[in-house]
Amino acid sequence: MYKLLVLLTALQLTCAAAPRAVEQQARHLQTILRQAEDAYYNKNLSLMSDAAYDALREQHNTLTSQYPELAQGASVGAPAEPAAQKIRHPAPVLSLQKATSDEAVLKFIEKCGRNQLYCIEPKIDGLTVILRYRNGLLSQAVTRGDGKSGPDITAAVLASGAIPASLPNAPATLDVRGEAFLPIPTFDALNQRRAAAGKPPLKSPRNTASGTLRLTDFSEIANRGLKVSIFELLDTDSMPETHTDAIRFIQKAGLPVVESRTVSANRVLSTIATLNGSQGSFPFLTDGVVIKVDNCAAFKALGATAHHPRGALARKYKEAPVETQLLSVEWTRGTTGRLTPVALFKPVEIRGATIQRATLHNLNHIRAMDLKLGDWIQVIRAGGSVPEIIGSCPDRRIGNETEIPAPPNK
Repeated sequence: MYKLLVLLTALQLTCAAAPRAVEQQARHLQTILRQAEDAYYNKNLSLMSDAAYDALREQHNTLTSQYPELAQGASVGAPAEPAAQKIRHPAPVLSLQKATSDEAVLKFIEKCGRNQLYCIEPKIDGLTVILRYRNGLLSQAVTRGDGKSGPDITAAVLASGAIPASLPNAPATLDVRGEAFLPIPTFDALNQRRAAAGKPPLKSPRNTASGTLRLTDFSEIANRGLKVSIFELLDTDSMPETHTDAIRFIQKAGLPVVESRTVSANRVLSTIATLNGSQGSFPFLTDGVVIKVDNCAAFKALGATAHHPRGALARKYKEAPVETQLLSVEWTRGTTGRLTPVALFKPVEIRGATIQRATLHNLNHIRAMDLKLGDWIQVIRAGGSVPEIIGSCPDRRIGNETEIPAPPNK
């Protein structure tokens, strides 16, 4: 017993506790990530781009890998709002693991098997919906919510006209998963109509699609031009043996499906590159490419974590940031009285536009990125248009950087 106590004490001494500054940064990161997830999944808002969110999540993962005591349980999505009528999913509706390099894709293929066929599909940037048909009639439409349950949106989906209310060729049971989205031309036309009516423009197709399915004005929903593209067969009377056959089965039943290409392992990277190069021709926003093991039995045998299936991967493309120097932070007060920090930095040109300011959302966002005045920062144009700071360059600090003051009157 004495020897065991000595060993445990030695182990505790070798595992240094996280410095207070690191602990504080981890808490700031957790706060802003929770806020971003709550806004994205429950309020149809994007506090930041996917690139900015991923950068913060990566920082948090780095800290918690070094200091495991700072870790908090990973979640898929965020809890649905209490006011929404929630429907429990028969099985967890998982997310996808992400890869930001070809090397990561190759590691994924090695784990899944080079003798497998893979399906390659564009990852539509919209809102995940689950549709349940019984005897050919749409009985229920639900969003993913927190992965365990989601709000019932059956009436809104029917009003949208995005999918058929009945499927004459469908089996008795047909459960599918897809993405609801607003085509880019449709979104532009909607904003033109709003401008003509003196209404403010809507900010993004993704948020508009999500918001549309929460409207109670069914005539407005019908006029929005919402679309749905199905990418997964969840359940039916007799499940096909491959994902390729499942997509064909869904299409034959009468539902719109995602474009899917079935290729051998040695063609995965070239097919991804082709799809990525075709992004400009898609009528929808896309935030990557999905790679999935085609054989359903092999896919199931690979299993899943609490967050994602091991037989599928999302290849995300990071926008190359431009470095510039943070000069100051102004706090602006909106019509609701809320203060928002705006970063001012040395002008840089990105995609033909000169930018010199970007919103920082709130003080937690600033602290999470450990930003200081005088820092060199990394800036992108999220979605090709919105200026956004995704990180700093601490290795370029020279010692005269200063803390960003808290907002006034707080």
